[in-house]
Amino acid sequence: MQSVLSGITPNDIRLAPFPHVFVRDVLDDETHRALSASFPPFSMIGWDNPKAKPGSNRRYQLSAWPIQNHPDLPDVWKEFVTLHSSPAFFAEVVALFRDHWPAALKATLGGDLLGHSMGMLMRDQFDRARILQDARVEINTPVTAGPSSSRGPHLDTPNRLFTCLYYMRHPDDDAVGGDLELFRWKDGPISNIHCYALPEDAVEVVSVIPYRANQMVIFPQGIDAIHGVGIRHPTPHTRRYVFISAEIEENWLVSPAAAA
Repeated sequence: MQSVLSGITPNDIRLAPFPHVFVRDVLDDETHRALSASFPPFSMIGWDNPKAKPGSNRRYQLSAWPIQNHPDLPDVWKEFVTLHSSPAFFAEVVALFRDHWPAALKATLGGDLLGHSMGMLMRDQFDRARILQDARVEINTPVTAGPSSSRGPHLDTPNRLFTCLYYMRHPDDDAVGGDLELFRWKDGPISNIHCYALPEDAVEVVSVIPYRANQMVIFPQGIDAIHGVGIRHPTPHTRRYVFISAEIEENWLVSPAAAA
């Protein structure tokens, strides 16, 4: 199996509104179809109780470590999450964005993102590994109430190193909305950058990446890496994707407005 970064180079990086790569048809059709057909059901990700209905447009997740050890998931899923939570994949990410890693992050890691002990979220702790990775299945449940966004404009957690989203929209999903929106600051970063959703008057949408099957978006964490999920309209379908990331223990990302 090849990684979602196979064949991608720094020439593919788009700089506006922040450094990111957006690629369609990332995996070969056979692999994508196999993953899509065996995407873990809600009973694995949420709970196994059909009488307990989840809320509208709520997020649930299943990390790589339990996927690797789940007796009912096929080898294609175990191979996929193992590859994308490996030091080899992390090295691919580091090389891809070699000219775009924030200085504060590099300083926190002693000047270099490579050469550190590596582990997996849920399996390991930061006392054993400097960097923890994950490649987890995530879903947003069907929209059974009014139109809503599962997450408005925001920055990811301040200890994150990068975010990679691999979309796995179901072939029958005809839902409206749920696209990835990329934002920029209107007047520079605010001091409270880690609220659940940034104030709408502080940011503006620059581009929209449609929610499509077999599509990948990846970007380094940074003060300008503002993104969110567009409004989803009522639908019985589940929004499906894989969230690939790496984290350190320290909250290295700080707003210049707060630091001042």
